[in-house]
Amino acid sequence: MKGVAMKARAGRVSARLERHERAPIAASGGYGFRRDRRLGARIVRALDSLPHGFCLFDAGDCLVFANAGYRRIFGQTEGQARPGMHARTLIALNTARGLKAERDPARIWAERRRILARRDPETVLQTLSDGRQLALTLQPQPDGGWVALYEDVTERRRTEALLRHRADHDPLTGLPNRSLFETRLDRAAAGPGGCALLCIDLDGFKPVNDVYGHAAGDALLRQVAERLREGLGDRDTASRLGGDEFALLLDDAPLATVLDSAHRIHRRLTEPYDIGADRPVLIGAAIGIACAPVHAAQGQILVTQADAAMYQAKRLGHPCLWDASLRLGSAPAS
Repeated sequence: MKGVAMKARAGRVSARLERHERAPIAASGGYGFRRDRRLGARIVRALDSLPHGFCLFDAGDCLVFANAGYRRIFGQTEGQARPGMHARTLIALNTARGLKAERDPARIWAERRRILARRDPETVLQTLSDGRQLALTLQPQPDGGWVALYEDVTERRRTEALLRHRADHDPLTGLPNRSLFETRLDRAAAGPGGCALLCIDLDGFKPVNDVYGHAAGDALLRQVAERLREGLGDRDTASRLGGDEFALLLDDAPLATVLDSAHRIHRRLTEPYDIGADRPVLIGAAIGIACAPVHAAQGQILVTQADAAMYQAKRLGHPCLWDASLRLGSAPAS
């Protein structure tokens, strides 16, 4: 009798284990997952702890689950993103609250469906109306459903943009540095419209540094940069090449206007500067000019020729030098 009872007890335990193994880890419920399954509740807690927004949709594009990160990103209370809501409804909800930069929910949903129809994971950048930027990854699932993962990348992209700016710009004046300037010059010189390159060297900068100190010298260079920016077109570039040397790229500039522009810039650069000293200071400037395609169609050759003209201007005491017959080592015709 004792052996029979032990066998019966073992059979009941085995049956319970089999039922437990066949039971789903998580089932549909009020939150998308039932919390009365220990493992299911742990999965929900784990998903809620993610810093990203996570949404699971079924094959009919209806919401199965939205985590706390999604509600946090879109400023929703727990009851707003409800299981069973269609994805279109969620988009319309966020659009109505003014969160979407794109105002037409139908267009947003159509773009989502085009991406999902390709059945490959894809990440797109979303800009919200408050300026935040989200990386939205759409991940199709084998059963026809899909996952939407939202990552707030605003700070990361801002940091990346700042690092790119620092790599390409002079830290003192904020102007493009030599590397970025040469890239733009090469592109402009090879273009059909031609361009003008003005190489500028300041006269009298070193005495300002020596008499008033480096802080005053830095203030002077920043003001020079501000004056060079004045009146620039969208495709023009002012650059600090180093020390007290600057350059201007006038993209697609008519040749007839280049020398007048150089004289205007020279007049502006030689106006008094207020650098916090006991009186305004004055400096001079020499400007050498080379134009594409008149002098060359390559950026580096233009730089060489504009430099030659600039040093010739310094030697002769001219504010600006340019001549269509300019050649390295020879003075432009007066």
